[in-house]
Amino acid sequence: MNNKILITGATGNIGKEVVKLLKAKNANFVAGTTKGEDIEGVETVKANFSDNESLKKAMQGISTLFLLLPSHPEVISWGENAINTAKKCGVKHIVRSSGMFANANSDLLIEKLLGITDKYLKESGINYTITGPSSFMQNFSTQMVNDIKNGVTYQAAGDDRISFVDTRDIAAVNVEVLLSPEKYLNQTLKITGSESLNYEEAINQMNEILGKETKYVAIPNEAAAKTMADMHFPQFIIDLLISLNNSIKQGNFVETTNTVEKILGRKPITFKQFINDYKNVWI
Repeated sequence: MNNKILITGATGNIGKEVVKLLKAKNANFVAGTTKGEDIEGVETVKANFSDNESLKKAMQGISTLFLLLPSHPEVISWGENAINTAKKCGVKHIVRSSGMFANANSDLLIEKLLGITDKYLKESGINYTITGPSSFMQNFSTQMVNDIKNGVTYQAAGDDRISFVDTRDIAAVNVEVLLSPEKYLNQTLKITGSESLNYEEAINQMNEILGKETKYVAIPNEAAAKTMADMHFPQFIIDLLISLNNSIKQGNFVETTNTVEKILGRKPITFKQFINDYKNVWI
């Protein structure tokens, strides 16, 4: 197993699923965490994007890097540092987890930040694969869980549709790429579910399966920003999420792709299956 893999963001929504799948496949990999925190049953190293020395140590002997950057004001410089360090350490291939809406020339913050790093990677000269997922189904079971339990969920995304995708599918696609990076050389893969739903349609599906009467209320950006400010969200995160809502309203999340089926040989997990799998979360 000459293809040794480093997983950054190993404890995040996507990263922890990637680690789980690689572990099940007995793959040759190490998990990178910000402080080198242990992950049970997995070799773990410190891979802190603000600490170049930790990145250098983490990338020694690595062939393939899974690059998943956190939402942070320094994300552009951190991405450049990681890519530059990977080149210096002889990493052969970077699998970069981005977003299906990434666009370096966009006026929207989230699209621009993701797109700038993607562009830097493409121009770096190192072999790459960019995986760009749509919005996570798991947001309903994490960020929105209390609102759904309380019977009303508020979003500033209007009635525009989103090709929600399960993070388990995102991880499974990334794992296939990580294990055989040469098959996806210099490709960009958009990862979506098989259907596009707006929030009202998604909540209605949840109500049908869970026997709830949760309502969806579309709110303006100003109300969403004020609520987040009252909850002491950092301004950067507020700006990022408002730009995400604007991207949804511009129709940048409606597209569905066959990436999951093409790479995994099966249909994507449906939203109804996701609800059934996680139903205890909302009880």
